[in-house]
Amino acid sequence: MSESRFLSGVLTEGILLLVLGLGMLILPKVTMLSFGFMMCLSFIIYGGYMVINAIITRNFSRHFLLNIIVGIILFLSGVMLFLVSVLDAMVITGLFGVYFILKSLSSSAFSIQTRKTLNFWWMCMFLAILELMFGIAVIVLLPTAALWLTGVLAGMDFIFSGMVYMNMYISTKYVQG
Repeated sequence: MSESRFLSGVLTEGILLLVLGLGMLILPKVTMLSFGFMMCLSFIIYGGYMVINAIITRNFSRHFLLNIIVGIILFLSGVMLFLVSVLDAMVITGLFGVYFILKSLSSSAFSIQTRKTLNFWWMCMFLAILELMFGIAVIVLLPTAALWLTGVLAGMDFIFSGMVYMNMYISTKYVQG
């Protein structure tokens, strides 16, 4: 995979995450869309994107299986949110805790793998620590944690991840020339 194609993938994921995070946190406040619906939609879209992107880039990424697992968990969590009236909300909240912990592993693997390619790769390590703290918070608060807490944390994670990926793209593409 060429460096420009890789950077395009980083930018695409950054924009997608930023749009989904802002949509998840802002659209329920300004439109008739509910927060739960936006959570479902965002998790299904990003989970599907993660699985497809991991399959496409499987020859270039050492941690593509982890990304596939994380994407499947996020996709299934989004689908299960549609059935929250039938399923136990604690199970779905627990899946989000597992998602955050696995996503932190994926982010740290991404930053280690791209430390020689991307500028500000260490920002992804900061993001991995933040995602790990989100996962621990969700699991520790599991009996009392509400789905809105995981949705807000996921929205914040999407926004932070989008900003980090876009900053890594800009700093690598335009600072090095």
